[in-house]
Amino acid sequence: MAEPTLEIADHRATIWLQRPDKRNRIEPADLVRLIELCDQIDDDPSIRVVVLGSSGPSFCSGFHLGALADGEKLDVSFSDLCNRIERLRAPSIARVAGNIHGGGTDLAISTDFRVAADGIHLLMPAAKLAIQYYGSGLRRFVERIGPTATKRIFLTALPFESDELLRLGYLDEVMAEDALDARIDELAAAITALSPAAIVATKAAVDGLASGRKTEEDVEETHRELFKSDDHSEAMAALREKRPPTFS
Repeated sequence: MAEPTLEIADHRATIWLQRPDKRNRIEPADLVRLIELCDQIDDDPSIRVVVLGSSGPSFCSGFHLGALADGEKLDVSFSDLCNRIERLRAPSIARVAGNIHGGGTDLAISTDFRVAADGIHLLMPAAKLAIQYYGSGLRRFVERIGPTATKRIFLTALPFESDELLRLGYLDEVMAEDALDARIDELAAAITALSPAAIVATKAAVDGLASGRKTEEDVEETHRELFKSDDHSEAMAALREKRPPTFS
C-alpha cells in the first residue's frame, strides 16, 4: 500500500490514490497527505486544473472505518478532506474509472466535474450501518444533484449504475473506459487554455452563490475588477490580432 501521489505538468496537477488492493480506501495518514497536496496545489499559481484519479476496480471506498473502530485519533476528518478538495482554487475533475462506495461518493462529488467509465456503479451504505451522513457531505449532494436524487441514493442503499448516475446529475459524462483518459486530457486542456483569473473567479462565484456564501453584489464586484486585469487586456489584444491569447 502507498500514500497518494502528485504529478504536475502543463499547468495540470494530478492526484493519484494508490491503494487499489484496498479499493483505494483512505487511511488516516492519507487524510493529512491529501490535504497537504491540496495546499501545495493552491500555493502553485502555475496550476490551472486538478485531476483526482485512481486505478483498480474501485475509484474510492471512502475512509477506513476500521481505524475509527480501533480508536485511532485523527488530526483531520474525512469531511475536512472533502471540504478541502471542494475549495481548491483551480477547477477539479474526478477521473472515475472504478466503482464508488461509501465516502468515496463524497470525495468524487467534492470535485467540480466527474467523468466516468461506462459500467461503474455507486453504492451508499450509510443507512445500513445506522449512520446519518455528515453535514457537509449531505450539503454537497443536495447542492449538486438536489434533494430528491440525494434521498434516492441515501435512503435506499441500492446500487446506481453509470447511466442512472448521469441522469441524476451525479456524473457529468460517461464513456468507454478506453476513451476516458483522452476525454480527461481534452477537458483539462480546454480549461488550461482559458484565463486563469477568470476561471478561478468564476468557480468561486458559482460555489459561493450555490452555498449562499456570496451575494450577487459580491460577484458583480469581481466582474468589474476583471475588466481591469492583465488577462482581459491580453484577451482583447489577441482578439484584435487574430491570435490565441497567452495568459500569465
